[in-house]
Amino acid sequence: MDMKTTELLRDHIEIERSRNAPPDGFPDLPPIPAGRYTDPAFHALEKREIFDKAWLYAGSGWEIPDAGDFKSFDNFRRAPVLIIRGKDMKVRAFYNTCQHRGATITREPCGHAGSRLKCQFHSWTYDLEGKLVGIPGPWDFAPDMDRSKHNLKPVRCEMWGEHIFVNLSPDGPDLATYLGPVASDFEWAAKLRPSNRRARVMACNWKIAIEAFIEVYHITTIHPETVSGTIDYRGTVSTFFPHGHSRMIVPNTPSYYKEPPEAIPDDWDEGRALRGEANVSYHIFPNLLTPASQTGYILMEFWPLDHNHTEIVTWVVEQDWGDGEPPADHCERARYFDVVLDEDTWNMEHIQHSLLSPSFAGPKCSYHEKRIYYLEQHVDHLLGDLVPEHLRVAPLLADRIVETACAV
Repeated sequence: MDMKTTELLRDHIEIERSRNAPPDGFPDLPPIPAGRYTDPAFHALEKREIFDKAWLYAGSGWEIPDAGDFKSFDNFRRAPVLIIRGKDMKVRAFYNTCQHRGATITREPCGHAGSRLKCQFHSWTYDLEGKLVGIPGPWDFAPDMDRSKHNLKPVRCEMWGEHIFVNLSPDGPDLATYLGPVASDFEWAAKLRPSNRRARVMACNWKIAIEAFIEVYHITTIHPETVSGTIDYRGTVSTFFPHGHSRMIVPNTPSYYKEPPEAIPDDWDEGRALRGEANVSYHIFPNLLTPASQTGYILMEFWPLDHNHTEIVTWVVEQDWGDGEPPADHCERARYFDVVLDEDTWNMEHIQHSLLSPSFAGPKCSYHEKRIYYLEQHVDHLLGDLVPEHLRVAPLLADRIVETACAV
């Protein structure tokens, strides 16, 4: 993040603090139809048209540091994927499905394959690049069988720094294009190392879960003893980027404002200075959030299990600490965030049930909550004419999307 961007954001923080009404021309956002959170058929559309086609976070290169290391990925229970580091140290992804009888190559969540992948059913064997290299009892197959047609089927896989993303669709932009301004704005975090994984399953729709974290209007009521004392929601600056991504800057309260150090470190930049003054958070569409501090961030994943169940996974992401267990302060940060997350999630399941009320038109978003509306608007952008008329969201924010990080 450069000086021009940080100064622009600081100016807009003051503009937000000084306003007593929504900006001139900002639309009165209509209620978001409640059925978008409760209708199983609508959820099926989202999984097929969004999660089956989007770039999805699948882990970190830190998890598979050596050639032959692998991890399994099936976070939204759609199709099992095997992610493996090859002899050339490149990270690749394949469907975790043997091309003989459809068995999974491995049932382990992670491990070391050595130089070969061997199916646990009939021992068909593949190299680390997915090529079929061994068939037990080859005399029972046609001598002219084209083995190349039975290689493991690849899944699009790209790295952003040390972060691994996969895409089940062969179509669409590459990862860098998809991330757009987020990639440059958030570049400082690309090679940081995750630790302290936590996971919980909530009985609510994935959007009910994630939308609780893309606004801070609720902090005085939900977090009176924690977050409320650290950030000032009246100064929030939100920005819409292409592909459904967004950024939220929330200034720190005076007691949490961090001045630049007297001895400026070599890796200091304007973005780090801003992160001492404010919480800087990105929503990477569809299901990642990254609230950041000066040195690292919390990585939040929201995985739809069905229309009213979501797995929330959190990590503490910081500079590499070398060998051994993560430092104590990383673990303490994880414990603190567990407390905050408990405060955020205690009413999600009640909201999900309450949305079934026939008297409720749907969530009514304020100007401050516009990132919620933008998320829903982008969902409709991707689903297009497949959205039933009674569940549609009008594209009222389409003209407010910016193409560069140095904009709001």
